[in-house]
Amino acid sequence: MRIKFQFAFIDNILRIFLLLLALLFTLIFILFWFFRMDITAKGEGKVICASWVDVKPEIDGMIKSMAVNEGEKIKIGNLLFTLEDRDRKLETQSSLQKIAEIDKHIATIKQTMSIRQENITSAIAEAKAGLDEARAGFKIIQTGPKPEEIDLGQRSIDRARQQVEKANLDFDRMTKAFSLKLVSRQDLDNFSHQKSLSLTDLALAEGKLALIMNKYDKNELTMAKARIKKQKAVLSSVLSRKKELDILKQELSVALKALSTEEKRLAALKKKLTLTKVLAPLSGIIMTHDTRHLEGKAVVKGETVLKIGGTLDYLVECKISEKDFPLVKIGQKARVAIKPFPKGEYKLFNAIVLTTGIDSKTGGPSSGIGIQDKLNSLISGPSALQENYYPVTLTLEKPYYMMVFGNRYEVKPGFSAEAAIIVEDERIATLLFKRVLRIKGRLTRDNIHL
Repeated sequence: MRIKFQFAFIDNILRIFLLLLALLFTLIFILFWFFRMDITAKGEGKVICASWVDVKPEIDGMIKSMAVNEGEKIKIGNLLFTLEDRDRKLETQSSLQKIAEIDKHIATIKQTMSIRQENITSAIAEAKAGLDEARAGFKIIQTGPKPEEIDLGQRSIDRARQQVEKANLDFDRMTKAFSLKLVSRQDLDNFSHQKSLSLTDLALAEGKLALIMNKYDKNELTMAKARIKKQKAVLSSVLSRKKELDILKQELSVALKALSTEEKRLAALKKKLTLTKVLAPLSGIIMTHDTRHLEGKAVVKGETVLKIGGTLDYLVECKISEKDFPLVKIGQKARVAIKPFPKGEYKLFNAIVLTTGIDSKTGGPSSGIGIQDKLNSLISGPSALQENYYPVTLTLEKPYYMMVFGNRYEVKPGFSAEAAIIVEDERIATLLFKRVLRIKGRLTRDNIHL
């Protein structure tokens, strides 16, 4: 009876063991069949900016002061550094003073031109009027007296002669009457005076006629020609003064050209003075080491002084072992750990393979053993051969920060990073099956890569 009980107990124990064993195999099967495992190619590198710009001055000069330091974040338009501007300020002040002198000279020329223009215009008008008057006088003299003037003068003479004859008759009668003592001496004197007046009137009438006739003689004609010639000379002299205006106009034109040239020079000086303050062409971070040592350095136009890296996108440059490199393809996903972040708080950033290099380098930072060595290490141990490394560039996905107990840690260029590129992602059972086929020789390297 005791032996039978022992066999029953052992039988129950075996059943439980077999049940647990079946359950274990079931769990292992579920794990290998439904769970996936990825194989990664690891490499070490550093974070770099996806875009950067070299800051180059547009003029020659000496760096007077540097306004930024290495690693400092800046915004577009911020002051980076200043070039020595003392000489350019002096040149600008000199140019301003010269422009003021030219403006004053131009104002003087315009005022002189205005005064002379008015004087010359008035003188020309007077000279032309004098010439017209001289020509009119000449024409009158050349034409001669009018018949009406001669007739009027002749009639005046005839009337004066009649008056003289009448005065002579009256005086003779009064003389006889006086001799007979019929009139007084005073009456005789009155008639004598009348006689003298009539003679005077006759002389005046004859003189007027003679004057009219003399007015149109050859001498007067010659004098009229001389007056015309004189007025022409006066007009010519006045017109010649127009050359003074032409000279002033030329001076004004030269002064205006000089003003334009100096204003252009001033604009160039002001632009150069503005260019002494070099501003940030984009927002980013200063990547130049020890910027303070650049103060006092002479630089030329186009020389690189600072390097600014953009902070919108970051890349990770790393080196992959030659054993893993054939499996790395553009577009593969990767996990990146940033080393400077607090220990034990590494955040894995997502990344995508952007480029794969072709130039290998011996040595370099260790990326760990290759994938094949990882799988073969159980059999033959790790390889100790010298490896070559190939450059691979990853695009780091946003966000570029992590929060640890309320503290914000941001990714910055130059941070060292560990990248794990996912080169294969399948069921665990599939990966083991491929491994078994590889060992049995049913699959070759041409068919499968692990």
